[in-house]
Amino acid sequence: MSKNQEKRKWSSNSKRKNSLRKVAGKATTSKSKPVPLKDRLQKVYTTVNLETTCDGRCECCRVAMPQFNYCEFCQLINEIWDTTSRSDKIRLICTSIEYFFRNEFEKWGIDTLIKPCMLLGEDGKCMYYESRPLSCRIYGLWPDDVYKERVDKFEKAYEGLLTRDEIPLNTQCPFVERVDNSVELTKEVIEDLYAKLDTIDKQIGDFTDAQMEQKENYRTFHDWLLLKIFGEDFLSELTSFMLAADKETIVAQLDALKTVISEKFSKDMPDIRTKE
Repeated sequence: MSKNQEKRKWSSNSKRKNSLRKVAGKATTSKSKPVPLKDRLQKVYTTVNLETTCDGRCECCRVAMPQFNYCEFCQLINEIWDTTSRSDKIRLICTSIEYFFRNEFEKWGIDTLIKPCMLLGEDGKCMYYESRPLSCRIYGLWPDDVYKERVDKFEKAYEGLLTRDEIPLNTQCPFVERVDNSVELTKEVIEDLYAKLDTIDKQIGDFTDAQMEQKENYRTFHDWLLLKIFGEDFLSELTSFMLAADKETIVAQLDALKTVISEKFSKDMPDIRTKE
């Protein structure tokens, strides 16, 4: 090979390398815009068509709040903290404390189970309907045999305390039907939707594999809210007190806590929003 041929070959290789460097540089320096959490959740919710004929009676909502995946709570609390007044936030925290204490049936009776959704407006309708969790979206849509199994477990847990007919929401709402049944909503399909939420939880939360297996990424709204504000240690102390104290002592402590919370957070409200 002549010297001129070698120079042309070297020049060609250099140009190719420089071109590759530019492409690689673009690949490593350009960052794709992160997908907002709300959009990621909506993608899960629309995996199958969950649109229903629900006419907003909210009879289920006036009985209890469902459990949330961590990612669902984060999206919802971000929206709440962005849009509600300080007094409304204090109301949510105080109600969460009350719901937390109303835990033992032997002390509170049916009030243990009747904990209306805190997110209903004055008109009785959900104020955050577009951000409602999966458990809200599929109520009324569970396969009958699967829902019966869930109630069976509940009945066994309250054996001797409540009859099946006395258990709140022992049947699903008969006024809720799917608009599109082209994809059957089986137990496996529902479990896959929750698995997708679990994946997002693992990505944005600090959960170990053991915690995921124990479903510690799945709690009630009031538990998540108190956990975010006060932390696990404080809730553990409250639990120990709650189990040891009688109802009268609990009520007195509850009133005292509400007073302290109202005074403290009227001046300094913690920011518990999750950075996306």
